[in-house]
Amino acid sequence: MANSDFDLFSRRMITFGLLDLLIMLLIFSTLSFTESSIILGLSLGFGFFSIFYGLIVVIGFARRSNQYELKLANFLSFVSGFFLIIGGIQFLIAILANDLILSLQSILLILLANSTRKRTLTLRHPKFISWYRKEENSASILSANEVFATCPSCNSLLAVVPKLLTIEDKCPHCNRYLVIREEE
Repeated sequence: MANSDFDLFSRRMITFGLLDLLIMLLIFSTLSFTESSIILGLSLGFGFFSIFYGLIVVIGFARRSNQYELKLANFLSFVSGFFLIIGGIQFLIAILANDLILSLQSILLILLANSTRKRTLTLRHPKFISWYRKEENSASILSANEVFATCPSCNSLLAVVPKLLTIEDKCPHCNRYLVIREEE
């Protein structure tokens, strides 16, 4: 069961990695409207290098090449910072220009930065690294009734027994509830 959970998570990471690269490409393509050729050349050069490197890292991760889980985590940390900076700059511009659409776009980029940062926590988790590298002891990490699950708040990787999980159980990392409560 744990291997299929990790397989599903890996496929999601590949999908999200490609989507992040597409968003970066869209952001860099909007820079073609600038008047300065030096800024345009530097930003497009940096953008194409970043996207090319990211594509190599995502493909390496998909092939389960050595150390690519950490390279993907580092690249996603960079992408998270990039989205946060661009989102912050766009938010300042939106406030100064009184532009509602740009402010919504900047808020979405900031939320995307936070989501991307949270995914790196699972990629750096020792149990995921052990599974990714196909280490011998990776299959014996769980007890008989345990499964891997992620916290809905901080995306930490946890081993839980589903039958014993209650709505009062909290994550040991963020101290938030593990079971999502619905408002009545």
